[in-house]
Amino acid sequence: MDAKKFQWKDYRGILFMVLCAAIFGVLLATGVIDIDTIPQLVAQKPFLAFAIIMAIYVIKGFSGVIIYNAVVIAVSLIYPMWLALLVNGLGTALTLSISYLIGSRTKTDGIESLLEKHPKLKKYFSATQQFGFVACFAIHMAGLNMEVLGVIFGILRIGFWKYLVSSWLAIMPGMICFTIAGNELSVRSPVFWIVLGIDLLLMAFGFFCTKKNIIANNKEET
Repeated sequence: MDAKKFQWKDYRGILFMVLCAAIFGVLLATGVIDIDTIPQLVAQKPFLAFAIIMAIYVIKGFSGVIIYNAVVIAVSLIYPMWLALLVNGLGTALTLSISYLIGSRTKTDGIESLLEKHPKLKKYFSATQQFGFVACFAIHMAGLNMEVLGVIFGILRIGFWKYLVSSWLAIMPGMICFTIAGNELSVRSPVFWIVLGIDLLLMAFGFFCTKKNIIANNKEET
């Protein structure tokens, strides 16, 4: 990699994320921050609960160490189901936006130089850029860390709204499942299984579309 192109200051957003991950990882591991205690701390205080939950989603966007499903379930224990879905949907969009903006503000000269030395890796990055909406949707359906993916898609300069809408739609079925399970403290709800079935179908659809598009892209290159 060209030393002139790679400068640490170009990656300060990502370095800040790593620092946040280390700090909040320690706080979570030592019990200083405990998501499970939030419902009891904010009982009968919906506005305080909303502020705390949004703060947690912001921290998650900057660190990536907070378990998404734990936050979703905590929210479902505080609010009625439909309000919990609204709060979690808003928080999810907030988290997705923060990690994307960090990636989008990262200079790509050094990364592009690295990709030039690894053609196979570059091929998949190019395919992701070409099939932005489908790629974002399918990869998020795989359940990978949403903050890492947000940074990657930001670095790839995929359009913000294309990224946000596709990623949000991919995450929503799972979020709905965990909200229902937490709100009813049961997985016997027919709605839970219907949404879970839709989630699995979407995963299969996303995988199929991405595989098909990558194969088509490979044929064009050859």
